[in-house]
Amino acid sequence: MCIATLSILYSFSIFKNSKNSLKTNTTNTTSTYTQELNFTIASPYPKVFEEAYVDSTLDFIVLGDWGFNANGTGRKHGDQVHVAFAMDNWAKKYNTSFIVNVGDHQGVKSIDDPKWKKNWLDVYKGRLSEIPWYSVAGNHDWYNNITAQVDYYWSRNNRFFLPSLFYVRTSVFGPEKTKVAWIHIDTSIFYYEYETLTKKNLLKSNLHNFGVHTSEAVEDRLNWIEENLAFQGDAKWIFVVGHHPLIGDCAKNRYMPRLLSLFEHYRINAYFGGHTHVLEYQHPKPSSPVAIFTSGAGSRSSGGCSGKDWGMPEGTLGFLHVKITSNSDEMSFEFVDATTYKAKVVYQGKINCTPIYYF
Repeated sequence: MCIATLSILYSFSIFKNSKNSLKTNTTNTTSTYTQELNFTIASPYPKVFEEAYVDSTLDFIVLGDWGFNANGTGRKHGDQVHVAFAMDNWAKKYNTSFIVNVGDHQGVKSIDDPKWKKNWLDVYKGRLSEIPWYSVAGNHDWYNNITAQVDYYWSRNNRFFLPSLFYVRTSVFGPEKTKVAWIHIDTSIFYYEYETLTKKNLLKSNLHNFGVHTSEAVEDRLNWIEENLAFQGDAKWIFVVGHHPLIGDCAKNRYMPRLLSLFEHYRINAYFGGHTHVLEYQHPKPSSPVAIFTSGAGSRSSGGCSGKDWGMPEGTLGFLHVKITSNSDEMSFEFVDATTYKAKVVYQGKINCTPIYYF
């Protein structure tokens, strides 16, 4: 939405000041974010996380489904190291501000699980180890100890940014104080039919234990999403981050059509997701003015969604790179094929902050 922004923030830093609190410092504002006493990870975080960047360009990488630390390409596992190597090169070249992590880190058992080191800290090095990873959870994260991922943020390493399964952040950048609003959501509660789930993993029991297995709970989260989309209407750019894809037939599961309708109604600029282990894109069109990106090829390959406008074939690994300039009405993006160490751009495009198509 191309309109004037109101937030005035100049510099940004985050640090831990206690086990369960996070302090954000800006030139004009100091805000402390605390894990509430009655907090459950499925409760939307009650405050907006605010960031500010001096640079006139906001640069970020979108990555999903990256926790399979194995060798070789194919339908099951890919080479996570190739993707990480290319991401670091891109991040250094473009001074990337953060990673948008769209879920499926492949799950952990606890905050001390060796996977934190083996699959994240030891793999994503260089610039990638210096910047925040703004995260959502995927189904594989629900299959394991989903609470441990939120606890890891609050008590161990807040670069892995997952304060709750639902939260809102804003990024203000450049001399124009351009505002970007981010709505981070958990799509597993919208995607799966609770009654049909089995006990082969912890997804069903986790949904039940956190009280998000009922239609009432789902409606509450849908209402929260709508309220925040409306509240962030002053942002020049509005993005939603989730795990499950919203391209073509993949958007037909359970409550996913309701999500897409909300995004279309509030004319968000883009939705970033993963889950299908591919790189795919659906461009804005008269029937849906939302740009939809799937970047789920961080370490695994599979087939994609029918109905896409563009996509790489099965066997491709890679990520999405995005850049927004403060004084521009356009967002540029490129999909990067990082199946081998010889990474290359395979698709480029731009979207406008005002959707071309309106209802």
